Amino acid sequence: MPLRSSVLASILFAALFFAVAKSKAASCCGGGFASPSLIVGDDKASLSVDLSHSTIATEVSSAGIWDERSSPESLETFRFGAAHIFEDRFQIGANLPVVNRARAGSTSTGLGDVSVSLGYESLPEWDYSAWRPRGVSYLTLTAPTGRAVQEATDFFQLDARGRGFWAVGIGTTLTKAIGKFDFNGTIEGHRSFARDVNTPTFQGEIQPGFGALLSLGAGYSVRETRIGGSLALNFEDAIGTAGTISSPGSATRVVTAGLAISQMVSDVWTLSLSYSDQTLLGAPVNTSLARSVGLTAQHRFSR
Repeated sequence: MPLRSSVLASILFAALFFAVAKSKAASCCGGGFASPSLIVGDDKASLSVDLSHSTIATEVSSAGIWDERSSPESLETFRFGAAHIFEDRFQIGANLPVVNRARAGSTSTGLGDVSVSLGYESLPEWDYSAWRPRGVSYLTLTAPTGRAVQEATDFFQLDARGRGFWAVGIGTTLTKAIGKFDFNGTIEGHRSFARDVNTPTFQGEIQPGFGALLSLGAGYSVRETRIGGSLALNFEDAIGTAGTISSPGSATRVVTAGLAISQMVSDVWTLSLSYSDQTLLGAPVNTSLARSVGLTAQHRFSR
């Protein structure tokens, strides 16, 4: 495969991976940490729009016991992402999600958790290497613009559209194209911070902790089309409460399997159709399990 096609395949994979891999991981409402908008190719900037629909029909207890919901929940997310390179190897990005949750005739729509990121190309691809990957390390800051489940007032807690905590994270994404194949891996750790809550049912402090993500993926490209898959393991510390209700909480673990097809419709536009499922693999605990379909459109700006 020509070098240009190999680089574009890596870009395709990264754009798709970040749209899917961490999309539905939190126990509260099917929405996890906002994925950072990163540029891992040779572009100057990128804009992306992601539309996804999820069905949540299964709950898993802290003991790992599965229970089917009597009334499934649907969740639609519109996410706008942007990233821009500056000073050659640095970049800044942002994600803004709008979430609609519906269950048993009730709906709630509003802003999810907004995040910004600062990235640095820690492993640049300045010359050819048969084995060395390209790497971007990043810092993320997430704002609690989506309400936490502990402060929700809706009967089904549908007005909890995020984790609802200030959080910081650090991670690294590695990509490598070898012929028609491409590979991707991400490792991330993050820390959420305690906050006070005052609602009719709870007054006190909610106390989150640390979390981690480990993900791997691979794809195969034929001309301008790519088919790929990914696996992502999310872990979150227990969210404790201290106040009118005191509880140590329980940790959350879930594995998300993803499958996607991407098409370069031009040199600057990419469309991706994806499917992710949290019911297939791993031993989830203390979480809701989602099946999701998504459509991502990305526009890239050349340097």
